[in-house]
Amino acid sequence: MSEPVAEAAAPARRSRLKRVLGWISGSLAVVLLVSAVGGYLIYRHLSGNLHHQPIVVVGNRPPPGLGKSQNILLIGSDTRSFKGGARFGSEVAGSRSDTTILVHLAADGQKAVLVSIPRDTYTQIPKCRLANGSLSAPTMNRFNAAFSIGGPSCTIATVEHLTGLRVDHFVEINFAGFQRMVDALGGVNVCLTHPINDPIRTNPATGGTIGSGLVISAGQHTLHGKDALGFVRARYAVGDGSDLGRIKNQQVFLASMIRKATSTGLLLHPLRLFSFLNAATKSINTDPGFDLPQLKSLAGKLHGLKPGKVGLLTVPLSNSNAYVSIGGAQASVVFWDTKRANTLWRALRTDGPLPGTEPRATAAPPPGGTPLVVAPSAIHVRVLNGTGQVGMARKVADELASRGFIIDGIGDADSPSYSTSIVRYGTDRVDSSRTLEASVPGSTRQQDGTLGTTLELVVGSDFAGTHAVTVTAPTPTPTASLDVVTANHALCTA
Repeated sequence: MSEPVAEAAAPARRSRLKRVLGWISGSLAVVLLVSAVGGYLIYRHLSGNLHHQPIVVVGNRPPPGLGKSQNILLIGSDTRSFKGGARFGSEVAGSRSDTTILVHLAADGQKAVLVSIPRDTYTQIPKCRLANGSLSAPTMNRFNAAFSIGGPSCTIATVEHLTGLRVDHFVEINFAGFQRMVDALGGVNVCLTHPINDPIRTNPATGGTIGSGLVISAGQHTLHGKDALGFVRARYAVGDGSDLGRIKNQQVFLASMIRKATSTGLLLHPLRLFSFLNAATKSINTDPGFDLPQLKSLAGKLHGLKPGKVGLLTVPLSNSNAYVSIGGAQASVVFWDTKRANTLWRALRTDGPLPGTEPRATAAPPPGGTPLVVAPSAIHVRVLNGTGQVGMARKVADELASRGFIIDGIGDADSPSYSTSIVRYGTDRVDSSRTLEASVPGSTRQQDGTLGTTLELVVGSDFAGTHAVTVTAPTPTPTASLDVVTANHALCTA
């Protein structure tokens, strides 16, 4: 008589199970709905925080970078024209680019370079579109005057004039925004070898005020909003009182900030990430092409970028300071070392290694031949199929990529009847062409004045595979090497 009881209990258990499963699925549906709505509201909130300003550059601009490389200009503005801005010194009128850093992101997403541009650089500021629609006249002045003349667009025009690099986007941040972002990270650690005593005080020459307000001892410190801002702004109490000492402090701070953002897993903690993004988006002015989706994409790229692959440096200078007449008064300025600076811009334009860090190739030249001096990782190649065999260009491109070459595209040659592979190169890519020739046995080199920084390999019917090129440790070039630090090093101020 026990069996009927068991049969009655089974449907009851099944009924309870169905109710539980129904409750779970209903709850999950509610959670998913709330998450979706919440995500949409968060997206709208963050998008609403952003301020946009179009990039308007008068005249011709440099061509875009190779592949998917990007150049983003970070501008730290000293404007006080925002809510609460008066507490940073209302006696300072207008706005200037207090800090300008060109961020280059490599096409492969494997490295980034941050180049500080001294605000006292003496240069020509090209004609810029003013707020009233008129054009300014070209003028010789300090670099940071460009921002005062025509805002971010004029600063971008000046950077492009100086470097020959296309600036894809800009991000302008004010004093309050910088403080909020540092606080959202929980502060940033810095190491000082000397104390900084830089209280706000009267400038006897102008009657205004100078000083960052930072008074801090030597040693290890975790800096939050106000003190962090004072640290990256301190000038007169750092080094020789020029902008160069301040730039060194800014690089130390940025390196530490990058390490903290990556080591704490910021992108993996939703609440912490929202706090940081909320602070960031409230604080920045960007171009319309750099909206929240682009910021999200950039964050994804940076998430996989290790601090050791982030280089920080200052534009090479030919002197620490000099004096010129600006507006009838003597002004302290700096000049660039043109040769070394141009080498730097060329490296960024081609996504190549920075001067002084080039790997040196030592293997594969024929006996008695000219030694190879450029590594595959610095060489861009376009592969053209001259055999008529379907898929040959892709096959060879994949082989070269596995050897370290950067592939800039594939296609068909002007004829399918090439019997020998040919390496075509521009006038300033002789050394690169030798490396590619060594990697493709049997190939011959051919100079082509119409080519720029990318080499072309026309694959002939004699192609029999590629050879590896052995790379040794970097060999510094004394006349062109740069003072580069990477963000993985915990540095102290000088």
